[in-house]
Amino acid sequence: MRAVRIALIVVAGAMLYVRSAQAQTQSLGPMQDRQPHPGASALAATCNILFMPIRVTLAAVGGELGGLTGFLTAGNKHAAHDIWGLPPFDGQMYLEPDMLYGKEPLMVGNLEYRMHWTKP
Repeated sequence: MRAVRIALIVVAGAMLYVRSAQAQTQSLGPMQDRQPHPGASALAATCNILFMPIRVTLAAVGGELGGLTGFLTAGNKHAAHDIWGLPPFDGQMYLEPDMLYGKEPLMVGNLEYRMHWTKP
């Protein structure tokens, strides 16, 4: 119980010590207006429910296969990197709203795919 009390005191002290951050707008240049795209945002969030677990699973399988390939070839890093660079194992792990209306590509390995699911 005493350790919990000490931990709470440390956390409270750290929270009181933190000051608010000030934005550095001079170095970023002028602010740009952004058009809201709630449809693309909702679609990206919904698609990520299926997309992210599949991509994470494929990345884990690729990591294991690359490591096993490197091990079985006596530590050959190039052989492991060849497996890790294959399109199913390399690429972006999540979808963004900009991808769904074609502003940014979905990169899977060296492949680039532009989607146009929603209007810009």
